[in-house]
Amino acid sequence: MGAYIRIEDLHKTFKNKKEKIEVLRGIDLEINKGEIYGIVGFSGAGKSTLVRCINRLEEPDSGKVWIGDTEITALNKKQLTERRRKIGMIFQQFNLFDSMTVYQNIAYPLTLVKTPKKEIEEKVSKLLELVGLSDKKDAYPGSLSGGQKQRVGIARALANDPDVLLSDEATSALDPVSTLAILDLLEQINDELGVTIIMITHELEAAKRICGKVAVLENGRMIESGTTQDIFLDPKSSTGKIFLEVYKEFRHKSTFAGGEGI
Repeated sequence: MGAYIRIEDLHKTFKNKKEKIEVLRGIDLEINKGEIYGIVGFSGAGKSTLVRCINRLEEPDSGKVWIGDTEITALNKKQLTERRRKIGMIFQQFNLFDSMTVYQNIAYPLTLVKTPKKEIEEKVSKLLELVGLSDKKDAYPGSLSGGQKQRVGIARALANDPDVLLSDEATSALDPVSTLAILDLLEQINDELGVTIIMITHELEAAKRICGKVAVLENGRMIESGTTQDIFLDPKSSTGKIFLEVYKEFRHKSTFAGGEGI
């Protein structure tokens, strides 16, 4: 069986008044169905741009993205909108609506597609239970901790029963305890729902904890990939080695390199 997510020769350039900045330089990547796959690299490596090209929040200049039998990069606007409903996304800064309750935030994607009210109530109730926030359904985001806000974001990302979940630095704004809890939740979601998760992170501890495979991004290129164990035990690239040395240094100074870590 072939890979579920395939990225072929993906390029992306940003332009400003003075110059063109080549952010992705021919990315090739394959991810199997049901994996938790980590993409790591230093700031500016192109990680977030890559994940946003997968669901075309950023339009790639060239190359192809496949999810299952569907070429995402070939879809028209209407087709893309439909397919995106099955691609959940978790953001670093939560992206919640402050004027909506927890319940309303989670229900929002379902209201957009005119889901019947009773069905929404059942779905949101199940999601609140899954993320451990049943007692917070009537609360507003302003009263929640960072970890609780991210749980709401995760529940909202799962509202349309996605087959793919894109996590863009989902733990980097959190304290160490909340980080561990969110990682455990993502692992639980992967195990119970079978959702394929792509986790963009600069925190090696996070990747090591839940990712089966990891790819290292450097200056817009995928320079190394393999099992998490292989990358941690014997990185081949210079960036991988530097990343690991920085990680070891932080581990020496702290029990967990959390939101303010590498």
